[in-house]
Amino acid sequence: MTTNSRTLSACVLAAVVGGCLSVAAQPGANNSNNQQLPPRTAQRTDARPSYDYASRTFASADKLRGSTVENAAKKNIGTVSDLIIDRGSGAVTYVVLNAGGFLGIGTKKVAIPFASFGWNSADNALSLETTVEQAKAWPEFDEKTWSGTEESLSSRLGRDYYRTPQNYYLSATSNDDTHIKGTVTRVDRRAIPGTATEEVVVTVRTSDGREQDVVLGPSYYISNNSNAVYRDAPIDVRVSRMDRNGTPVVIARSYNINSKDTALYDDSGKAHWWSWKSTPAQPIGYPFLLNSDVDGKHITARGEKCGKIEDLIIETGTGRVAFVSIDPDQNVLGIADTKRLVPWGVITLITTDGVSIDASKAMITSAPETPKDLAMLSGDSKYQNIYQGYGISEPYYYDRNWDNNSWNNNPHNPSDMNNHNNPNRRDRDLREREPK
Repeated sequence: MTTNSRTLSACVLAAVVGGCLSVAAQPGANNSNNQQLPPRTAQRTDARPSYDYASRTFASADKLRGSTVENAAKKNIGTVSDLIIDRGSGAVTYVVLNAGGFLGIGTKKVAIPFASFGWNSADNALSLETTVEQAKAWPEFDEKTWSGTEESLSSRLGRDYYRTPQNYYLSATSNDDTHIKGTVTRVDRRAIPGTATEEVVVTVRTSDGREQDVVLGPSYYISNNSNAVYRDAPIDVRVSRMDRNGTPVVIARSYNINSKDTALYDDSGKAHWWSWKSTPAQPIGYPFLLNSDVDGKHITARGEKCGKIEDLIIETGTGRVAFVSIDPDQNVLGIADTKRLVPWGVITLITTDGVSIDASKAMITSAPETPKDLAMLSGDSKYQNIYQGYGISEPYYYDRNWDNNSWNNNPHNPSDMNNHNNPNRRDRDLREREPK
């Protein structure tokens, strides 16, 4: 049995309980730019190698939920109740564990970082090097109070996990009324260095044929905006320019799609994703989704009904949701439908009503079939090209246990900035080390 795992140190437990918690586009059927686009080169400082295709392992989220979690001594720590997912990147950030107990008696639901878990390849299950008592010391998870207030668990986790550097975006008002008008030709998600999340970057082709990349904002915020950005959309973006570590970038202050305006900054120049204020459009806790909230959601593919989500397919090394398995409702009454794989990155909007995908129904129904044996995703070449077929970048699948010893120096000293368990260190979880 192969088990990769990490130790949950007492200092991390104390820090977390104390409150220091740590689109893209599917080409349309009549799109003249419907060519096979190569994945972009990773722009990262992380020196760790990515998994080659043969080394990647995938798991069904449906099968993970309800599965037993054990430690190396085969002691039962609990069962997986749910998965907490970054709605932008699709990364599983926390696992809701039903820790301890017997037949439901004496259990406690807690939220534990995904990076604390290992993967038991022999049993195709998560593993956790801890005791039941230690597991129960993690923050309690309650579905009823999970989100909705500034002190709810989702808000506490989010404020820490999504701490984007202030100087990475605009921070002051501007009288600059520069606009870029044209057509969206590409929507991509790129890593924000030194953070756990990604940002949405659109490529706009202007009337004179030039193309300009424009940064909209963090993907978790943009993908929760009802005015979704999609390929081929006519767009008018009000922009400002800024310098990021010597690199000039164009930042959107607001954008207009289909005659609908979306402001990204308030009147004081502060980005809306920093405010953490609850509104009907942006409820507190919006960076996160529960796996149970997504399962079974109805799909809209560029305005056309296209079945529902059957499952999420997770790459176990990084915890990223690589694919969404969709029942496209091809046949009458949905009988004997073939489940199809769609990259997480083509999801543009997830609401209580359903999921919107920037793809045509024809593209979804012709997508590769979800294999019964997920090992085929690593060994069959047709799955390696699925991202190129949708014209989006492939997520960067890194080995979170690479050079693991260097990440475990002095685990009992929370002031040691070389200690990955230190809550003051932004890259303390390997999940936070700038994926592609």
